[in-house]
Amino acid sequence: MSFVSSILIPLLTVAATLGSGWFVTTRVTDHWDSVKKAREMDLAAAQEFQQLYGEFVAVWKLWNILKGRDGHKLRDQAEDPVWKCLERAVSTEGAVEALLAKLVAERRLDPVQIEILGAVRQAFKTLRRCISADERLGWDYDSHPHYVSFKILTTETSVLLNTPRGTGPGPTSAEAARAFRSITENRHEPRPLGTNPWYEAPGRLKLRSAGEG
Repeated sequence: MSFVSSILIPLLTVAATLGSGWFVTTRVTDHWDSVKKAREMDLAAAQEFQQLYGEFVAVWKLWNILKGRDGHKLRDQAEDPVWKCLERAVSTEGAVEALLAKLVAERRLDPVQIEILGAVRQAFKTLRRCISADERLGWDYDSHPHYVSFKILTTETSVLLNTPRGTGPGPTSAEAARAFRSITENRHEPRPLGTNPWYEAPGRLKLRSAGEG
């Protein structure tokens, strides 16, 4: 072996080792950056959903006050309060719809998760329907069956949004479309239109939180 070869070969070996180490390190770093970014997006979606729940409750309480015994006094003081309630309820409903569309595009959902999301979507429509019909939302006590179902479904959805989505491939466009179609089917509507009404979902799916108040 020549003098040049005795120096060049070890140098090439070291360079190759360093290069492969850099490549592996870069790939690992990119992977964990991707996982971190996905996690941040999940937490942002969960926070948005929780804000929508809060908005639903706020509009519900305001609407029931306006429909109460002294509601006419507030109607006289406010500028078109009924329209404002309806506007906020519709806005909340639309934001839930957009969040669900985002969710099906990012996660592979199992049948139970699809049923939960279909039910929670319909649950958020309840307030807008009451306002449109000029009726109170009569969930007047914490153990009202529909209110209990609503709390269970929103809790289950929040847990789903807070659960890391994993590192596997996301759904295909066809899978996402099927999931979204199932979530938005009319069967989740209240009876008599719906065959699987949203408020029966916790019991039907035997959710762990279904026995809690």
